Amino acid sequence: MSATVKKTVPKEWAECVDALKEYKGDYVWQAAADWRRKVTKFKEDFGGTIEWSMSDSEAREMSKKMAGKVTDLINEGVETDIGKAWIVCAICGRLEVDNPAGKNSVGVWNRGCCATWWLRVIRKKIARTIEHGSIRLGLVGGKYGAYASASAIERRGQQLERNAEALSKALIKNEAGQIFNMSELVKGSVANPEVRAGELMTRIRGCEEIADENNHCGLFITNTTPSAFHAWTVVNGVRRKNNKYDGITTPTDAQKWMCKIWSRARAAINRAGIQIYGFRVAEPHHDGTPHWHMLLWVVDGRENEVVEIIKKYWLAEYGEERGADKYRVKSVTMNKGGAAGYIAKYITKNVGNINLEHYGDVNGSVNGELDLNADNKIVWTGKVHGWQRVNTWAAIWGIRQFQAFGQPPVTVWRELRRVTKDQVEAAYQSGNRVASKAWYAVHRSGDDLASWSRYAVAMGGVAIKRADYVLKAAKRVVRAVVYGEEVEKKVIVGVECENGKWLISRRQKWNRVYDVVEQDSAFRAALAAPWTGFNNCTARLTGGLRRALLNI
Repeated sequence: MSATVKKTVPKEWAECVDALKEYKGDYVWQAAADWRRKVTKFKEDFGGTIEWSMSDSEAREMSKKMAGKVTDLINEGVETDIGKAWIVCAICGRLEVDNPAGKNSVGVWNRGCCATWWLRVIRKKIARTIEHGSIRLGLVGGKYGAYASASAIERRGQQLERNAEALSKALIKNEAGQIFNMSELVKGSVANPEVRAGELMTRIRGCEEIADENNHCGLFITNTTPSAFHAWTVVNGVRRKNNKYDGITTPTDAQKWMCKIWSRARAAINRAGIQIYGFRVAEPHHDGTPHWHMLLWVVDGRENEVVEIIKKYWLAEYGEERGADKYRVKSVTMNKGGAAGYIAKYITKNVGNINLEHYGDVNGSVNGELDLNADNKIVWTGKVHGWQRVNTWAAIWGIRQFQAFGQPPVTVWRELRRVTKDQVEAAYQSGNRVASKAWYAVHRSGDDLASWSRYAVAMGGVAIKRADYVLKAAKRVVRAVVYGEEVEKKVIVGVECENGKWLISRRQKWNRVYDVVEQDSAFRAALAAPWTGFNNCTARLTGGLRRALLNI
């Protein structure tokens, strides 16, 4: 029976199955009966997980079968789109997966007939189901390694390999005739962890400069979830099952709970007339349950009220738990000029092995084996880098690791970095002074680095409503047919100035190249004619380029 059970569970669960045999009775029949009872209980607890224990190749086969099954059912006399959509939703409900996100019935049933759509859904279901089972069995944390299980690390590695291979094979050509490998372009974008971390630290440093200049009080707040959300706990350095765990809450559920509580707390802070701005970082406890580190500044010296409001809402649910008042919310008042040092280690831990030493003291290991948890206690990560485990954890549970609040949009910052100087100079001459100030703030000039603080000041400051920022992203509406339904997508093409004029980003149309096997320097040696006939700033700012883009 042991061998049969092992064949049906993920390979790293084998040790847990063997542990079911432990029995110290006097008779063989008692041991056998005890073993059978434990196996039955194991199947009752993890039967659903066992059903979803499959390889990626098996997932591909299942996705094809599901798409074929839906197609067959729809073709069996179902004539209305609503009826077809109902079939798809019924199957999704039976499998306990989310319904297709179609805008109408046509989009729903067309997704249900698509093997590619099913593959994404099934991969997500497999990853979360198996990982939740591993958390409950104790295979996340302790001697197995914190944050994510071994099978999750393996699946994430396979996914990244598939992505890297696809990018390396994809060649795209722009309107200037240049051909690039997709992997090359990714390295220079915010999809690159080092680029993303550098941009994030620039933003933190800018907020710190604003706070120091205006004597805004800084707070570093750690928020955790109720004990009912933790499958495991550590008492006196010993890890053990948490008997208060509700048995069903996943890290995704815990993250949603914190987002809900935070939205209520922010609303209360706004009602009180208190202005705040800052960042929050989500990261896992040793058992995968998320917690937050919030770095925020209070504009009007009412930091004690902010802490009390946050505590009030974080204790509004499960507040009666032992130690909740002491541990649920912890706050520290930051010294002037210390914000980057407070949060640099968390960015390193969440993004990867990048050079952040000049931002402050970076504690903890990012080179594998050891890491620090929320309480600055050592946890074991095995031979896998701590940031890789965190990356796996965030990918599986769909958790957004970093989020800013009370600041100008980073989208406008990125678009301004793509806008040409001639447009900005013409905008200045026509009275758009804010665009000019913001443009020079986001670009490096000699020894002066790009400055988030100068950008924020030019945009109108911090801790104001998003609608009140002077510059906005310029967007045009693109219509397309996706899964049989017409959808409208707003595509960013530049920056909209305070008077409604657009500054157009340096964007080109890209097309996939299928007939080129190898690249050489000749593909990029010479540029063709400009991608648009409007090559002067007058045409851009008077609307000529806009009309050309919109075909009007």
